[in-house]
Amino acid sequence: MRGLIALLCCGVVVACDGVIGDPLAGLGGPRDVDDPRAVIDPARLQDPRFEARIWRLSPDQYVRESQRLFGPGVPAVELPGSASEDGLTNIAGNARIDAGSAARFRDAASMLARWVVSERATRCADWGSPACRDALLGWLPDEAFRRPATDEERSTLRALFDQLETGYDFDFAVEGVVRAVLLAPEFLYRTELGEPGATGEVVTLVGHEIASLLAFGITDRAPDAELLADAARLGDPDVREAQARRLMAGSAPVWERFFWEWLEMATLESQGQEVGLSDALVGQIREEYATFVEEIIVRDRGTLRDLLSTTRSWTRPELAAYYGADHPGEGVAAIELDATQRAGLLTRGVWLVSHGKRGRANVVRRGMGLYRDAMCNDVTPIDIDLEEALVELVGEDATVREIVEARGNDPTCGGCHEIADPVGLVFESFSGDGRWQTEYADGLPVEPQIDLELGSFDNAAEFSAALADDPAFKHCMIQRFAHFLMGIDVGSPRAIRWTYDALVDFDAAEGSFEELLVSIVRHPAFVERRREP
Repeated sequence: MRGLIALLCCGVVVACDGVIGDPLAGLGGPRDVDDPRAVIDPARLQDPRFEARIWRLSPDQYVRESQRLFGPGVPAVELPGSASEDGLTNIAGNARIDAGSAARFRDAASMLARWVVSERATRCADWGSPACRDALLGWLPDEAFRRPATDEERSTLRALFDQLETGYDFDFAVEGVVRAVLLAPEFLYRTELGEPGATGEVVTLVGHEIASLLAFGITDRAPDAELLADAARLGDPDVREAQARRLMAGSAPVWERFFWEWLEMATLESQGQEVGLSDALVGQIREEYATFVEEIIVRDRGTLRDLLSTTRSWTRPELAAYYGADHPGEGVAAIELDATQRAGLLTRGVWLVSHGKRGRANVVRRGMGLYRDAMCNDVTPIDIDLEEALVELVGEDATVREIVEARGNDPTCGGCHEIADPVGLVFESFSGDGRWQTEYADGLPVEPQIDLELGSFDNAAEFSAALADDPAFKHCMIQRFAHFLMGIDVGSPRAIRWTYDALVDFDAAEGSFEELLVSIVRHPAFVERRREP
């Protein structure tokens, strides 16, 4: 009982800081950063540039880069990630190699270099010959550094090879060069520094830097040959737009990771175990999520409304049965779900189970999941006797709706729960394990109907579709997506011109994710950095 009660009352008014999703933000228009009841004045927006930087490859990017260079059979390596921000990983300012992690990168490079030698993975048929050496030194630095290597870099690697071959043998020389390349900052980091020697407070990134920024941001992979061939022209926003649209075809893993992190769904496996789902079913829920995001955003070039209201899903027979839907046979197939029950991502198992638990009610977990994570609100718990507060509020035999109403009307709890709890209540038609329910295990009926200033809703499908028009939700999504894409918090559309312009373009395109991406990469701030003169 104490675990449930600990979630029931989280804060006073001052403990909830509505950064974007203040209680009034969903009432019809962008809100001003100082006055949440006023429409944004574009003249008051800031137009900053963040500092020139270097950005370490994430562990997943390191693995994919190793596979790109040496082949898919490259052994797996485990490297440390960076600290997250607002649930988002791969944050530029936190992605560094320090004294505590350097040994792991050194060990990874050594292991991969030994494998390259053992497998002769150097793209040459005449192992041990000068021609093989020249071939390796010809392609490896260019591809590893994701730009043409300089004459000095080539000379340094050739001198290293010659020294090791003379002192030891050809195999050891190859191993040493591969290890040196994998430990080079030019491989481990992406730079955003601009032209060397450039002066001025703001500099523009050079072509290969923009190419890497586009490629890793949109596909989580290195720039391909077509993008690198266009590198010299990427200062032109029209060229960046054309490349961004082309790269959308390979962007599914990025969109999948973004919504996974922003909507805090990494608890799917642990919560699936907690509510008694089999590992196989949890795996199918995860598979459905990845397919759903790819189909809606990438293949169909869909919109936020599509993501939040589509009733089509792609499932195996077991998951279709979990949803109470028919399946045509075996394997993954497109199916239609009951539109009165499930519409869009928030009514699928991936989000419901990630924010579910054993017990009668999941109001707080799901309500706060949207209020805090999806609407960018800060919630700070307060130190009170929660068990005593519950008894004082409603007694021991209260229904879920009575608890919600009492908590929202309480001057202590209401500051947060007045908005968050109704959001959670509308999802009570789904049990902790994500299955549809019309009554609780104790026989009491589920009462999910809610009235918000956003509208009145009888079920989660209606509410989910309405979120596509809610400014608080859109503001937060755009801020978090820009943060995710750039590895730094760009800022709210209420305060920053870059994300405000993205919001305007997003709305004009009726919520198109492709147009959101294009708007962000076309902006001058995408390619400009501040640097000390």
